[in-house]
Amino acid sequence: MNLDGIYQEIQDRLRKQLALIIGTGSSISVDFAFGMGALESHLKIVIPTAIKGDKQAVREWELVLENLGKKIDFENSLNVVKSDLLLENIIIETGRHVAKVNYNNISNISLGNILIIELFKRIKNALSYTNPIIDIITPNYDLIIENALSHCAIDYNDGFYGGIQKKFDWIESEQIFNRLEDNRKTGKPYPKVYPHVRLHKVHGSLNYFVKNENVYRNDSLSYFENIVDYERFIITPGETKHKRIVENRNFYREMDSAIEKAQTYLFIGYGFNDIDIDKKICQNINQVSRKAIIVTKDLIGNAAKILNENPSIIAICDNYKGGATIRYEGQEFEHTKPIWQIDEFANEIL
Repeated sequence: MNLDGIYQEIQDRLRKQLALIIGTGSSISVDFAFGMGALESHLKIVIPTAIKGDKQAVREWELVLENLGKKIDFENSLNVVKSDLLLENIIIETGRHVAKVNYNNISNISLGNILIIELFKRIKNALSYTNPIIDIITPNYDLIIENALSHCAIDYNDGFYGGIQKKFDWIESEQIFNRLEDNRKTGKPYPKVYPHVRLHKVHGSLNYFVKNENVYRNDSLSYFENIVDYERFIITPGETKHKRIVENRNFYREMDSAIEKAQTYLFIGYGFNDIDIDKKICQNINQVSRKAIIVTKDLIGNAAKILNENPSIIAICDNYKGGATIRYEGQEFEHTKPIWQIDEFANEIL
């Protein structure tokens, strides 16, 4: 197969029921400070002071640092955390860090300087009354995806409904997108679903908060580094308390449904370090006739392993020569353009 054939295959795959899985690579294109490396550096500075005097928390943080010293990635290094005090401070400081970075970039984000907008512009053309829903799944806490969708005038539903303080309920939130229209021939009303994106932020978000074990969305509190009376709803690897809240509120149920319905998975800047997301998708790719495309800077760690196990995946990454490498069915193709960048990918292929 040549490049033209690969282009055609990508286009054919993206015409089917689509689920986008967007990782931190998309956010890093706005500011490297959104990356795990910057968060790791921030936590290393602030956590020791925050947990000083608590033996369990101090010991577990030492284990985290030991894991990092063994070159274990940051997400998996945090899996040793059991201390409520340590977990609470990791969540608080993660929220503060992401809120600060998001706020520092608010001007660029508001102006639409977001590479993924180029992809969303084309995805918007695929939304119609016959294909009314595209699902986006992301572990990202920031609000870049929401801003990008808004710049493209794409309506989205993240499972919340109501006024300033929105409540979480997918059934209620979906009612906003249901329409009754009269049939021109019979004159009888029939239901139609207004085209929109379903946004699954399964690890929480800057604008999600917990109070009295209920999860709310309040956009007006998003960029405050310090929140009174509310706790940020952010899930970090290794924690247990908030995962129970999430499971009780059916966050994962809707994501699972989206994964089951999708015929094509498009991974963008995604590192394959989130087992709760990856496991079900990889099972489908292995056992069912589903297709996948990976667009990312580097194919390392779990991404390389998944590609080796599933050669039918089309993977595009940086060749560090100013262009890109495309891997498909055991072959490698060199491209002169950096189509591993999502805007270049969209402009070149879609």
